[in-house]
Amino acid sequence: MAGILFSTDIPLRNPALTQVLVGGYVLWAIGLTTAAWFDWWYDCRLAPTAQFIDFTAFSSAIYFMERPQGVLTGPFLVFGTFLLLVALVRWGQRGVAATTAGLILAAIVPAAILTFDGAGPNPLRFMRGVICMIVVSMLMLWLASRQRGVRVVTLPDPSGAPGARRSRVLSSALRHACITMGARGAALAVAWGDEPWIDLLVEQDGALTSERTGPGVLSDAVSAAAHPTLFDLRRGRRIGMAGDHQLAVARGPFASPLAERCGVNEGILATFNSVSSQGQLLVWGIPSMAVDDLPWMSALVREIGLALDREEMATLAKSSAVAEVRNALARDLHDSVVQFLAGTMFRLEALRRRLRDGKDPEGEIEAMKDALRREQAQLRVMIDRLRRGEDGDRSSDITEELCSLVEEMAAHWRIRVTFSAHSGPLQIPIRLAYELRQMVREAVANAARHGQCSEVTISLDHDGTMLTVTIADNGIGFPGAGPSRQPRSITERVAALGGRVHIAEHSDNQLRPGARLDIEVPTRIHA
Repeated sequence: MAGILFSTDIPLRNPALTQVLVGGYVLWAIGLTTAAWFDWWYDCRLAPTAQFIDFTAFSSAIYFMERPQGVLTGPFLVFGTFLLLVALVRWGQRGVAATTAGLILAAIVPAAILTFDGAGPNPLRFMRGVICMIVVSMLMLWLASRQRGVRVVTLPDPSGAPGARRSRVLSSALRHACITMGARGAALAVAWGDEPWIDLLVEQDGALTSERTGPGVLSDAVSAAAHPTLFDLRRGRRIGMAGDHQLAVARGPFASPLAERCGVNEGILATFNSVSSQGQLLVWGIPSMAVDDLPWMSALVREIGLALDREEMATLAKSSAVAEVRNALARDLHDSVVQFLAGTMFRLEALRRRLRDGKDPEGEIEAMKDALRREQAQLRVMIDRLRRGEDGDRSSDITEELCSLVEEMAAHWRIRVTFSAHSGPLQIPIRLAYELRQMVREAVANAARHGQCSEVTISLDHDGTMLTVTIADNGIGFPGAGPSRQPRSITERVAALGGRVHIAEHSDNQLRPGARLDIEVPTRIHA
């Protein structure tokens, strides 16, 4: 703008006064640039004053030019665009709207004065310039609306398995903050859940240190929510970002236990939260630190909280998977080994009576050896499944599986066990076949041990989508049958398969009185 007013090609109204004003404006611009460059406080505090003075310079340039036909075109449009850009960066959409109104007013007032003096601008050219300024302002408003999107900061993915790298996430965030902002140092203070301890990580000049501190003022500061803030403890100055382009400026005593512990007088401070933690991030030694760093700081602490949440979710997922494996293994051991050992105790007792009566024990001993071999084979199958994981798409004939199991159960528990299948051979996924075998073993063992039965009937049926297994006995029944009395192992297996189980104390079959167990599970039949 100074170049325009000092140009020899453009006649000026009152050249001497114009040169004085332009000289003062240039000196003001140099002083403002110097102050803003070395001190972020003056950069923010003098911004509204600078914008007002720029408006004044804009209006004065229009008035002191002897060629009002060029108002709001050429260099004036460039200068107006510069003011709009400043408003866009500093104050967002509201600032652009206010600056647009000010620019139009700054052009209309001098134009009206010139018209009153008889040297008014050409109305057509003046309106064309106003329209150009409005179009540029609308473009800036659109850019300001696009700035509403959340700024994204991507933290480097630390090494290690998710769920076991919480400390690596924090150290990676510190290093990212120092590198991205060119900072000399950064610190993180984190409180985990209800624990009274504070984990403090500090990175300074490339060296990382960590320590754990007890409850105190640092604990209170970490748990208190606060917006990203530029601060100067010695001068009692701070500027916080409460929202999108909304700055909160304050002066007065300001306490920051984390900054005091790190021996920092000036820097940027922000808090973050995750599902399992609260913390503060402090960054200092930033070259040319300014309020423009606050949105980035806000995005960084938000990403730290999200990264810790992801680690917590991974930890919970691992714990859930481990608990599920433990429960599945406990069910398998209960329905196989435990029940087999219980049956073996019954057979040993029978063998004792046989020996006491002077009968030949060889047959019973051979039968027990065969049972032990079968159980050993089943245990090897279970171990093999644990080592290999899922069985993929392999299938098994459940009818044949249950037929062999019935013979084994009858010999083991010394009761009569019969089996009937309404559909003949039936291929189902091998995992489902294994689960059904275990449930039938558990049901027959319960009927023999607790129901004191002498006969059990098992039937198998399916309708294409649901497979139904019915186990009925002639024992003493299941007193108080209901959801609270259902066998835990069978109920858990059925629930895991997405099926349902029903227990009736007195079955409506030829074995009355007794108990009846109906198991229904969905199945994918193999061709």
